[in-house]
Amino acid sequence: MQEKYDIDDYNEILAWFASGLTMAFYFPKIAPFINVIQGLKKYEDTPVIYMIIIYINSLFWFLYGDLLYSDQMRLCYMVSCILCLISFGIYLIFEIKKNIIDMILNLIILISVSWGIYCYFSINFDDDKFLGKICIISSIAFYLIPLYEIFKVIKEKNAKIIHIYNITIYFFGALCWFIYGIIDKDYFIAFPFCLGTIISLIQIMLYNIYENKYKKIFGNKSGITS
Repeated sequence: MQEKYDIDDYNEILAWFASGLTMAFYFPKIAPFINVIQGLKKYEDTPVIYMIIIYINSLFWFLYGDLLYSDQMRLCYMVSCILCLISFGIYLIFEIKKNIIDMILNLIILISVSWGIYCYFSINFDDDKFLGKICIISSIAFYLIPLYEIFKVIKEKNAKIIHIYNITIYFFGALCWFIYGIIDKDYFIAFPFCLGTIISLIQIMLYNIYENKYKKIFGNKSGITS
């Protein structure tokens, strides 16, 4: 006899898809720091502050998933935290300079990592509403860089800073988390990932608008010169 599945079972499967897509989005974030090791880039070209924001945001979502006993959320955001810690290690080992900016960045990294370890082992978050609100705030901070990129693309009419494949992965991952939150009636998940879906969709649209325009302009120029 065929086993029947209810909507909660399908929602759990959806969460696994969301988790996989989320991890696929975070893995390339370590690439700039690998380039530092290879000598391809200087640390000024790597988003150290953004990695700190990603780490803090991922930590809160991991704690929220742990509170909800969500294996999917725990897995993907644990991976994100580990990638951030690896990136911080690479940065601290290979790119420490004796100037005020580096001292501040190193201090922020050390405080963030120490605080994250303290939160995980010492603080017992038993109020999902309180932690959910913190996750929303940290997610909004996480979206500040994409919003800045959107304004920059519109101003310069150039979509070269948009990594279309990475953004597309995040769009589908955020969409899955949004649907998961709606079905589960968890609006602390649904609301921030709704924002993420909208922001990533805007980036995809801007890429298609300005990248096609860029190819058309420079394609015509190359046609003239040939």
